[in-house]
Amino acid sequence: DHNSAENVGAVQRAARAAGLAVIPGMEITSAEEVHILGLLPDLEAALALQSRIYKALPGHNDEEAFGVQVVTNEFAEVLGFNDHLLSGSTTLTVDEVVGAIHDLGGMAVASHVDREGFGIIGQLGFIPPGLPLDAIEISRHTTMPRARALYAPRGEYPILCASDAHRPEELGGAATFLLMEEATLEELRCAFAGKNGRTILGGGRPMEDLALHILDIAQNSIEAGADTIRIEISEAPGEDRLEIKVSDNGKGMDRETLARAADPFFTTRGTRKVGLGLSLMAAAAQATGGRLSITSSRGEGTTVIAEFKLGHIDRAPIGDLETTLMVLLAGHPGIHILFRHRIGKRSFDLDSADLISSGIDVSTPSGLAALRRMLRKGESDLIERRQAGGASGSH
Repeated sequence: DHNSAENVGAVQRAARAAGLAVIPGMEITSAEEVHILGLLPDLEAALALQSRIYKALPGHNDEEAFGVQVVTNEFAEVLGFNDHLLSGSTTLTVDEVVGAIHDLGGMAVASHVDREGFGIIGQLGFIPPGLPLDAIEISRHTTMPRARALYAPRGEYPILCASDAHRPEELGGAATFLLMEEATLEELRCAFAGKNGRTILGGGRPMEDLALHILDIAQNSIEAGADTIRIEISEAPGEDRLEIKVSDNGKGMDRETLARAADPFFTTRGTRKVGLGLSLMAAAAQATGGRLSITSSRGEGTTVIAEFKLGHIDRAPIGDLETTLMVLLAGHPGIHILFRHRIGKRSFDLDSADLISSGIDVSTPSGLAALRRMLRKGESDLIERRQAGGASGSH
């Protein structure tokens, strides 16, 4: 919530019953009207921060103008109403807000820096030198590669991608993928800092980016027991065609399961209650006049092919392939991943077996860094060739 943590406990208890971990947080508005996200170690710290914020938050809520501000329990039963002007600004400067968060063992993140309103760059014109931010956050309107180029070209800040949700239905519009032992603030702190093998793998828009649809389908393969997954992306500008193919050697599907595989409410996965992610890819393909096809049989694996019109106005962006590959390769080092991205006659190829033979250990920070450099160079070289008109060949 903005300038309040009164509902954090209820959300944590409700989430615990659903098997989710919730890190306490508060989005604080500074005197400069900059939003700073505070992530706290526990509920007690969040409420202590709330006490300090309330003392620096002038005004009272006008329910006729701004609506009621409900305090609830985990069963959505109303316990009372908050009469502070939560939509207002505190009297604390950005430096004081960050200091207050750190005083309680929390982490301070500059919220939605890509937004003009309430983003630190939009409000101040820059990020003040020496401001001890733990990370910066981008909204779903900016991709990770663009954010790195604009806001942290030399790796000045860890970057998170988040939905900036203000309503429950907006949750998950964007997400960050992290390599951690468990979902705790201390693990998150290590991931932000790239310590002890923890790291930020990337981020994007799960409902929109084709790269994250690919990741979802590859996760299906892993849950189906596959030890080899092949991902092929073919862009043929001259034919106005984009094809995405994901194949595996998993246990496959019987005829009944195959018939329901693209149903958004059907799943065989143990990691969630609905969907195999195939319906999103199918809808994305159909929006361009393309189609999704699935072939599978018991004991022989599964192949998913999505066909798109490359230049169609409604064709979803491919997104950040680096994120997809980092999650698969770092999160599942025992899986053999073969990747090819072809544009015209030129391609970027990656075989996880070659990483091992080259001595790149993705379980180490140096190995993760080497993999990230390899992916960025391969994809950037390929895209530069496309923009330049492209020579044939592969690398």
